[in-house]
Amino acid sequence: MRVVVIGAGLAGLSAAESLVAGGADVTLIEAEQRFGGRTRTVHDSYIGGQYAESGAEWVDSIHWRMLDLMQRFDIETLGERMPWSTIRRWVYWNGLRHTGSDIAKLEPNVIESIELYDNLCEGPVATMSDPSQPQLHPDAALLDSRSLADLIRESDLGPVGRLFARRNAQGEFASEPDKVSALFVAQQRAFEKSEVQRQGIGNLSSRVKGGVSQIAEALGRDLIQHPRLTLKLGCSLTSVEQTSDGVVVGCLNSEGKFELAASHLVLACSLVPLRNVEFRSEIPAALREAMWGLGYGAITKTAVQFANREWDSGYGTTDSLSQRLYDPSVDQDGESGIVMAYCGGDGGRELATQSEAERIDAMTTDMRNIHGITAPSTGAFSRAWSIEPNFGGAYATYEPGQVTRFWDVLRQPWGRVHLSGEHVATCTGYMEGAVESGRNVADRILRSS
Repeated sequence: MRVVVIGAGLAGLSAAESLVAGGADVTLIEAEQRFGGRTRTVHDSYIGGQYAESGAEWVDSIHWRMLDLMQRFDIETLGERMPWSTIRRWVYWNGLRHTGSDIAKLEPNVIESIELYDNLCEGPVATMSDPSQPQLHPDAALLDSRSLADLIRESDLGPVGRLFARRNAQGEFASEPDKVSALFVAQQRAFEKSEVQRQGIGNLSSRVKGGVSQIAEALGRDLIQHPRLTLKLGCSLTSVEQTSDGVVVGCLNSEGKFELAASHLVLACSLVPLRNVEFRSEIPAALREAMWGLGYGAITKTAVQFANREWDSGYGTTDSLSQRLYDPSVDQDGESGIVMAYCGGDGGRELATQSEAERIDAMTTDMRNIHGITAPSTGAFSRAWSIEPNFGGAYATYEPGQVTRFWDVLRQPWGRVHLSGEHVATCTGYMEGAVESGRNVADRILRSS
């Protein structure tokens, strides 16, 4: 059996590893000159050995596949594990920073209203028997027709509460509240709850010591030693054609166009660049609608290093351009430190229209205004995932109506063509989901042989 895998992110690497272990010959095609996809740790922009994640950043305690990979390659978590909540440690509102109990004083019943909103989000979880099949929820059609914006309106949130809820949607789902299906939110919550119960642990998040990129890099280095694996970097997919007994894959690299014949094709990449590929065999209408219609969130991450740490280390919410600010270097040594602005949804997409230098200037000014930073900046980067041509977004976000229409069809093979990536995982939107989907699709192909 010969399989072509498109994409050397965590999904493609995981699929390729499982396939060669099962006896298949695999050609791994990657458009860039690196492993990792949307895992990208930035070191060279900063002094003192510090670093920040321009892509995926957190590994949860329930993400057992990721933790197993880290243990396998002697990669450790960094710092104290932390929980996530809609309300962060501090908020910047109308030109002032408020922390702790002061947040409750900003608006009557803001804490209670947020609790009501969180309960509305999680209410359907109790009747979702299988998070891997949310389309089978007894109220699937109704829930999928509604958005987080509907739940915000029903929670009677004031301006401060609405800011928290909107920033939560922009951060967790990389989208505006009206672009996030309530059924998708319930699915995400149900998956987390089921894993907490199955594993018997609480769910806390950690950073990776030395950076996330090294996980995919270690997996890639290990994989390319396998005699059944052929790697082609700097090579993009141009066409796909299914035949009576396999798939013909058209590719382009610096030397020109070429074709590969395979028994199966795994598309372990974002759906957005696939919309520019020539599919010479007709795609079923439902699958085409899903591939071309699935929502992708926009995240722009801007991380500025300053010579001295002059800020609160906690994760904060702002009513300003930066949306959310935190210190990704809090557990790294050195007098200098890094402040990260994490901007999603419309804000992230609007920032993407500016140059990287313009984004850095704007965010540096905002960080100084909010925290009163006077120290000189010593390095920075800004990455806007919505304009990255090989990705077209940060991660998948199922919009209202898309879970019931797209969830199942995206997870079924189209003849000998299989989709893989976080967008077709139960743990959607996470590195864990990428690994999950890669291994699942490999198992499916090997069982079919």
